[in-house]
Amino acid sequence: MKLYEFEAKEIVESYGIEIPKGQIVTSAEAAATFAVQIHKAVVIKSQVLAKKRGKAGAIRFAANPDEAFHHAQSLLAMELNGEKVSTLLVEEKIVYDQEFYVGMTIDYSSLKPVAIVSPFGGMDIEEVAQEKPAMVKKIGFSISKGLSDQDLEELVSFFKPTEQTLMKDVIKKLNRIFRDYDAEMVEINPLVFTKHGKAVALDAFLNMDDDSLFRHSDLVKPRGISQEVFSFEQSLKEKKWKYIEMDPDGEIGILSSGAGITMAILDLIKMGGGRPYNFLDTAQMNADGIYNAFSLFDGNPKLKVLLVNIFAGLNRCDDLAVGIRRYLTEHRLSMPLVVRMIGYREEEGKKVLNEINVEPIRSLEESVQKVISIAKGAK
Repeated sequence: MKLYEFEAKEIVESYGIEIPKGQIVTSAEAAATFAVQIHKAVVIKSQVLAKKRGKAGAIRFAANPDEAFHHAQSLLAMELNGEKVSTLLVEEKIVYDQEFYVGMTIDYSSLKPVAIVSPFGGMDIEEVAQEKPAMVKKIGFSISKGLSDQDLEELVSFFKPTEQTLMKDVIKKLNRIFRDYDAEMVEINPLVFTKHGKAVALDAFLNMDDDSLFRHSDLVKPRGISQEVFSFEQSLKEKKWKYIEMDPDGEIGILSSGAGITMAILDLIKMGGGRPYNFLDTAQMNADGIYNAFSLFDGNPKLKVLLVNIFAGLNRCDDLAVGIRRYLTEHRLSMPLVVRMIGYREEEGKKVLNEINVEPIRSLEESVQKVISIAKGAK
């Protein structure tokens, strides 16, 4: 889960890393009022989850309250990567000489965290890493032991002696945040040193492991989506369902066991001229699970047909068939149903479905052809 900049900065500040004086606003009038209050030039930053906001024109500088008002008004009319800008962070403009980068993430090739530091921060840090790899230091470390004194010395070797102590302090605090917030990535970019000898985080980013969110319930809230969509996604997580919506103009719903075989189904549907709308993984489901899963698809006006692919291994054909029978006995399904069934206790599952006049298909290709034909209106 990605946090907004202002949320990440609140956490950074709570660990003793300085941030610019700022305020969250939702109107141009409030942005101008803050500029009046601090009597300084301000930076106005759109609070969206997209990165590289500066290059997208979603960060503006204002020398006075009038400029702050007009820039804020313009930003609040923007949309970035499909996310409407509704909140702005207005901050004092900090004077500095150079931008630095410091961050921590998971190196999945070595299966451990890695600390990253560069004397070149800002929007082009990715290009620096590619074009000037010697200007980026990376050190892997133990999540339980943290960074050693030797690691810290190597990481700060880029910096002037007067800056090394400040940078070590920032790295140590960032490491605590990384651990305490179960982060997949935490970074300060840019980090700057002021003429008063302070390290200040001008921007901060924090991406948390979704599986740890039960420990951070205060941060679980809608980000970039409506409350309705957020509530829907939370209900899926509570059920531990893996659900994906695909083509908004699709017309075929898919309940299928396992992502691998579903990818093959999606390819076959597309090759046959069909359009899948959504997919729900049934690999870990029992009878109650598939009963509830039908309610997710039933009544959806976009769907013309539902394909249920049961490739039983971790679960059982007869168990899932019982769930299907129960749902169809209690409800009138709003669309035609095609069931492909193969695997553990297949014959028993077939008998259960035959009781409600559903004849499962063994061939994957045949089941796909059938749902495409139904979706296209063929009889």
